[in-house]
Amino acid sequence: MVTSKIIAIAALAVAVAAPATAATNLVTNGGFETTTYGSSSQVGGGFGQGVTGWNSVGYNLLYIGGTQTTTSAANQYSDPLTYFRNNVTTSPSGGNFMALDGDVGIHGAFSQNITGLTAGTGYNLTFTWAATQLRNRTGATTEQLAVTFGGVTKNTTILSEPSGGFSGWQTVSFYYVPTTTSSILSFLSNGTPGGEPPVALLDGVTLTAVPEPATWALLVSGFALVGFAARRRRTGTVVTA
Repeated sequence: MVTSKIIAIAALAVAVAAPATAATNLVTNGGFETTTYGSSSQVGGGFGQGVTGWNSVGYNLLYIGGTQTTTSAANQYSDPLTYFRNNVTTSPSGGNFMALDGDVGIHGAFSQNITGLTAGTGYNLTFTWAATQLRNRTGATTEQLAVTFGGVTKNTTILSEPSGGFSGWQTVSFYYVPTTTSSILSFLSNGTPGGEPPVALLDGVTLTAVPEPATWALLVSGFALVGFAARRRRTGTVVTA
């Protein structure tokens, strides 16, 4: 009887601790699929802020495509080498992606104001990015993204590419704990040398809340109780002739 009660309590703890639905992405248009541009375009300045939810400063470009299996941002033109070298591929999520110029002389932030945050709660930011170079430039480059959220800036690793190189897409996750209910999420491309230009490709931006430590503790406690009950049942069994 006691064992049954322990198992019931543990099951309740697990049920309470388990999230009812998948974590909500707080980033608007994290794949850049919603846009007022009819074709690939510079974003910001005289070209407007046509990527829904985002604000662009500096020389940042939106490349419009379909999916990885149909027309894509890497092959939509009659000459697929018009903008990038032919070794550049679409991102893992396919469709549109951003190209952020890393030349320190003209680079600028690509940002979004995130609202609905809980101060003091942890958030996981995940995105895919890659380093490359425009087709009409030559020379080795380095590229890095500085990602700011909650007033804290974290940097990706520095990618070093040969002339016309492409790093391949990489997935990065950063953990932040904002202290306010809204905060600017910002991506800034930093590269060398100036004039090449070094370019960072960006796609698939998501921001989700991390379960509270108390929730995880409750979940672990529930599993511990189940294990304890099972162990007691094994040790309490008596075999008779």
